[in-house]
Amino acid sequence: MYQIIKNKTFSKSYKKINPKYIKFIDWILKRLFIGPPFEKEHNVHPLSGKFNKYLSINITGDYRIIFTIDNKDKIIYLYDIWTHAQLYK
Repeated sequence: MYQIIKNKTFSKSYKKINPKYIKFIDWILKRLFIGPPFEKEHNVHPLSGKFNKYLSINITGDYRIIFTIDNKDKIIYLYDIWTHAQLYK
């Protein structure tokens, strides 16, 4: 199992999410806790440009969780929740 560490930015963004998505986001987070492989099911993909050290996981058609994985120590670091527009502007 993986440990999940949420930073302050992620926690603030989580509180601002439309409540109708919270259950689904919590379900995704539980799946992350179990650990990979979850990549295909949720379109996990590396980001590019200035965000190239991060991964993105699709939550809805618009929301993405931005994170990194430390497979050696089995830790998933959650950095933020962005909309598609915020991510690619």
